[in-house]
Amino acid sequence: MKKFIYKGYDAQSVAQSGTLEAEDYAAAYAALLYQGVTVVSLRQEKLSAKNFIFEQVTRLQLGERWVSTFFRELSVMLGTMTLHSALELLTETSRGHVAEKILRDLADAVGGGEKFSDALRRHEVIFSGDIIQSIEIAEQSGKTQEVTKTLSARLERSYVTGRKVRGAMYYPVVVFIAAIIAAVIMINVTLPVFESFYQDRGGDLPLTTFVLLHGGKFVTEHLILIAAIFLGGIFSALMIYREVDAVKFFVDKMKLNVKILREIELRNLFGRLSFLLESGVTLDEAIRLTALSNENLFMQHVLSDAKLSIEKGDTLEKVLRRGVKKISPLYLGLIATGEATGEIVEMLRQCESMADFEIDETLRELPAKAEVYGTLAAGLIVAVLVFSIMLPIFNMSSLNF
Repeated sequence: MKKFIYKGYDAQSVAQSGTLEAEDYAAAYAALLYQGVTVVSLRQEKLSAKNFIFEQVTRLQLGERWVSTFFRELSVMLGTMTLHSALELLTETSRGHVAEKILRDLADAVGGGEKFSDALRRHEVIFSGDIIQSIEIAEQSGKTQEVTKTLSARLERSYVTGRKVRGAMYYPVVVFIAAIIAAVIMINVTLPVFESFYQDRGGDLPLTTFVLLHGGKFVTEHLILIAAIFLGGIFSALMIYREVDAVKFFVDKMKLNVKILREIELRNLFGRLSFLLESGVTLDEAIRLTALSNENLFMQHVLSDAKLSIEKGDTLEKVLRRGVKKISPLYLGLIATGEATGEIVEMLRQCESMADFEIDETLRELPAKAEVYGTLAAGLIVAVLVFSIMLPIFNMSSLNF
């Protein structure tokens, strides 16, 4: 359940405000109307910036593979012991590790009778909504061991994808940094020689050289301030993205124009829907649950509309065709076939495998493309430097000797 903060007024026009728990905005709005509250504003309660940063730091300390490793170990242990015993054992083996506090909290909560999904929800930054929702369904179906095994495989696959993307970026980043270092050396060592030479002879430096020289001096003299402004800008942008839904909606929509990000989103969507449908959930309910666990705000909107459309008789293929631009016709064909034959789960799995293949193909091409663009960027920097050095040399003939 999510917490929502509301403001409004009752039938006597008395101001009302507070918080309530609901699964989504629609459920929260309906609950307030049922209570006789006319809603003026309604927003989801989020972690404070301080707690959000603390959770993110903890997540970085744990490492990207920790969550997948945790569920992998848990799935193995659940074959021979209870959930509480498994969490206690994991806590004992994590003494002195940053994960100890989290595991102790989970073990104590489950030992006290709390549901595992509710215990995970207290660490939602580390355990995403998708994970928590999967565990909640597993608790209802009694398949916790199977679901934790599936979760670990899915998380490991996401980790491998992210690692490949970062690996492709190493070469262009190193080349670009090398070009920047060369630029700093030339600006602070070579170009001042030309400046003093031209000043002694009463001439003016070429505009390109002048701008590069004094721009470099300004950056060098105010490096700490510029770095602080840059980091502050990044932090502010992240906070705006997190807190302002309109900005997050726009950015999340733009992400889907990037092929690899779109394929990753679709892979997760197909995998999530097939898992829920296999668990016995109806299609409209599976879409609703997928929307709740999706971190992409635009996809939440698409899936919410899809649920309403399917309830009115539309097919999943039609709503995806309308909602997700540039979606492959192959996916739509398989989904349409699955809906016509009653094999929608199998067809969604096929779509997930195809999305996996597309991601692998894109990742295979990514290093070469990254090298080309990185080399071009570094070459442009070097070209500007060479031009700024050679131009004063060519103009020396116009000076008075």
